This record gives sequence, structure tokens and C-alpha cells, in this order.
Amino acid sequence: MMAGQTLQERSKGFIWLLAMRPKTLILSIAPVLLAGLLAFEGRSTVAWLVFPIILISATSIQIATNLWNDAADAGTGLDQAETRLGPPRMTSLGLLQGHHVRLAAVFFLGLSALCGLFLVFYGGMPILMIGIVGIVCAFGYSSGPYPISGSPFGELFVIVFFGIMSVMGSYYLLTGEWTLLSFWSGFYIGLPAAAVLTVNNHRDRVGDKEGGRRTLAILLGPEKTKQLYAALLLLSCVGLIHISNLLDHGTLSLVSLLVTALVMAFAVAFPIRKMFLATTPYDHIKSLMRTSLFQFVLIIAFFAIQFLT
Repeated sequence: MMAGQTLQERSKGFIWLLAMRPKTLILSIAPVLLAGLLAFEGRSTVAWLVFPIILISATSIQIATNLWNDAADAGTGLDQAETRLGPPRMTSLGLLQGHHVRLAAVFFLGLSALCGLFLVFYGGMPILMIGIVGIVCAFGYSSGPYPISGSPFGELFVIVFFGIMSVMGSYYLLTGEWTLLSFWSGFYIGLPAAAVLTVNNHRDRVGDKEGGRRTLAILLGPEKTKQLYAALLLLSCVGLIHISNLLDHGTLSLVSLLVTALVMAFAVAFPIRKMFLATTPYDHIKSLMRTSLFQFVLIIAFFAIQFLT
């Protein structure tokens, strides 16, 4: 209850900001940035005026998902204020009313759809299909008879939606091309995003199990979940070598090898070590932040491979 008492002293705007969970927006921003880097390096003609619209659309649908998740979990009895281990849910704490949060979610979904309409006119039927799938998944993640968030397929969903689809769709809008490079880049940038979900589900596994969820963290158990987390981050770094091969037509340069080695030695070792040593909810929240930051480090590594090879 202390969290609620403390937050009650804050402004309404700050409470709404927390409900939007701004720290998670890196999941939607990172793939768009990566698509921009790929387009900048690989094409002489890029539709840069479309870039901010893609960014607004991606972040809006992420905010909509976060808000809907906040209200939906309160309605199902999960993530209650007394038992929640992660960042506080404003609806469960009684600081925001569920129907107001749902209306806000619909607003941001509408903003995303408005931007999406422009992008559909610009990019055609493929973008329309991606947009429809995105809207359905935004609500299906926490709602419906079989929410994705409570299933073993959450990590796969994140890799596909916040990785492959986001990068490929953004790259297509910027360049007019579907490429193998954008597919694999999306896959590898989606791995640390999936690792964020793995940390979250590992932290909440006890309460989730009591609430009837069957996340991958519950099915695997604590030790194998930590191993999965490590594998996701390590594979994303190994992916740098693969991307280097695609860029250099099979020639692995010394620079790209050094970049990969540095990322694996420093950026990966720290969050993996902290994840294995984490014992408290606070430790896991820190792991979430470190894993999100690692995704930006990975983008920097992609940048180095592209422009230094």
C-alpha cells in the first residue's frame, strides 16, 4: 500500500505517465531506429519524411498496449497492489479508473491507426496487413479468452512483432524494399526484447502461476529460464557476425569481429550476471532496465558493423 500512498501525492499527469510505462518504449523505438540505420547505409534515396510518422505509430501502439494491460490485469485479479512485484499498476492501486485507462488506450490506438492510414496510403497493402495484425495483437496480448501474455508464446510474439515485423515494415516504408538483411536484423534485435519479457515473467512466475497463467518462465522453471535469458542475449550478439556476412557478402572483417567480441564481453556479461544473481523484485527491475539498454548497445554495434566495414 505504500506505493499507492506515495503516488497519491504525485500529480495526475505523472501517474498517467507511469501508466504508459515510458521505459518500455525502447521496445518499439529500437527496431525503427535500426531500420533507419539500415536504410541510411544501404540506399541513396530514403523517404525520411515518413520516419517520424513510423516512430509515432510504433510508440502509440506500445503505449496503447501498456494502458490496456494495466486495466486488463486489474480486471482479471492479476497484478494486485498488495502482491505485485514489478512497477505499480495504476488501475490496481486505484489511482486511475479502469474505464478511463481503456479510453486512453483506445485514444493512442486511434493515433497509431491514424498514422497507420497515412503509411498504408504510402506503402500499400503490405503495410495494411501489418497494421491489422498489430492492432489485433495489441488487444490480444492481454485480453480475450487466450491472452498471449499468459501463454508460453510471449517471447515468440515479441520477436516477431517487436523485431521482424517492425524492422521489415519500417525498412520497406523507407526504401520500398523487402530484404533478407532487414528480416535477420529484425530477428536479432527482437531477441533482447524477448529477453525483457523473460525477466518480467521470471520475476512474476509465482503470482502468474496462481493466476492460471502458463508463461514460458513457469513451464521452464527458474534455472532454465535464466539459461533462456542468457541464450537470447548471446544469440543476438552472434547475429552480428551473420549481419556482417550479409553486408560484406560472406567476408567477415576484423572490425566486425572485434565489435562482436566487445559487445559479448562487456554488454552481455553484465546483464547476464545480474540476472543469475537476482533474488529480489528490485533486482529483477534493474535487470529489466539493463536488458533494455543492451538493445541500444546492440544497435550501436549494428551501426559500427555497417559504417566501419
